[in-house]
Amino acid sequence: MIQKILEILHECCVDVYSICETGRETAELFFIKKNLDMRRKTKTDDIVVTVYRDFVINGENYRGNASFNVSPSTSDKELKAKCKKAYMAAKFVPNKFYDLAPAKRAECFEVESGLNGIGIEQAASKFVNAVYKEDTDENAFINSAEFFAVRDKVRIVNSNGVEVSYIKNNVNGEFVVQCKNPQDVETHQSFSYDDLNTKEISELVRNTLKLTKDRAKAVEAPKAGKYDIVLSGKYVDTVLGYYKDRANGAYVYQQYSDYETGKEIGADINVEYVPTVPYSSEGVGMKNLVCIEDGKLKNMHANCRYAYYLGMKPTGVYSKISVQPGDMSFDDMKAHKGLYVVNFSDFQMDSLSGFFGGEIRLAYYNDGEKIVPVTGGSVNGTIIDAQKDFEFSKETQETSTFAGPKAILLKDISVAGK
Repeated sequence: MIQKILEILHECCVDVYSICETGRETAELFFIKKNLDMRRKTKTDDIVVTVYRDFVINGENYRGNASFNVSPSTSDKELKAKCKKAYMAAKFVPNKFYDLAPAKRAECFEVESGLNGIGIEQAASKFVNAVYKEDTDENAFINSAEFFAVRDKVRIVNSNGVEVSYIKNNVNGEFVVQCKNPQDVETHQSFSYDDLNTKEISELVRNTLKLTKDRAKAVEAPKAGKYDIVLSGKYVDTVLGYYKDRANGAYVYQQYSDYETGKEIGADINVEYVPTVPYSSEGVGMKNLVCIEDGKLKNMHANCRYAYYLGMKPTGVYSKISVQPGDMSFDDMKAHKGLYVVNFSDFQMDSLSGFFGGEIRLAYYNDGEKIVPVTGGSVNGTIIDAQKDFEFSKETQETSTFAGPKAILLKDISVAGK
């Protein structure tokens, strides 16, 4: 199909282009309680073609772009019409000139993972077993679950001479835990792993069963005030993702972020960009790269356009970071006086302002003598203040978007409550 696209691009006089083809195979399993409700296998092929058009306005060089999707069923006539329409549209996108990813040719290879070589159906089954072996509680149970084992084969081609491809495996999905007594409550969890992380998914299920039972018992909201807050799991990823966003070249160039290479960022933290794929969708080679070292920004990450504007080498845009863990044990954190929030209705980090917060579904309040479950109220803080005395756990976690401390202690955070 790509050869046909290249021929049509030539016929339409498009000299600058980028093509990303993703062939995807999935094994999908849907459960109601412990019963398999539906099994499905899919195979799709999706191609995104981006065409570029160079022009001059008032003596300044510009490069506009527009994209369109192609499927195996797209006819030559449809393809040519899409190409002409996109090339015309690109004329109305006056971006300053930038270059595409430089020439690179490499053989296709499979991204290293424990999921390799076992097949997508078997990979899905391993995660199903890891989830349901924990579903033994009399008071809480898995109401429903969905599993998606994915195998992607990606090929990237551009007019500069990029010709690269790779294969990547992933298992993702979600499950809902329900507890009916003393009140009927549910907890939703999602997951995504690029490796055979069956121990991690089993631990997630165990923790979710426990917190759902405790949520069913919780009726009181915490008193309003300032608390030391402990967060764990996906919420650590959400908070620390702030640094990944602020170091994005697009944020920096558009002045949403004031980060500069070599500048102190205000936190004693070590962060590394971790590639989840060997090439960005533009064909830029991606590798482990230091983001923040001892509190100083060492490298930004950016796609071709913003890297060109910032005068840096394109790195691709990273979706995963690794953060160096701390010295404090998770048990010591939970024993700390304050609130250990285990579940929010919706927890968000605003990477533009640094504000984070969410409504508490379940937290454990430790007054120094006893620990009680509470629900209601909300956490409201800013990472600009909290980062001055972060505490990270020595225990770690890893998902498809984060590797680092399992928990974080944030001090003197505002809680709206009763």
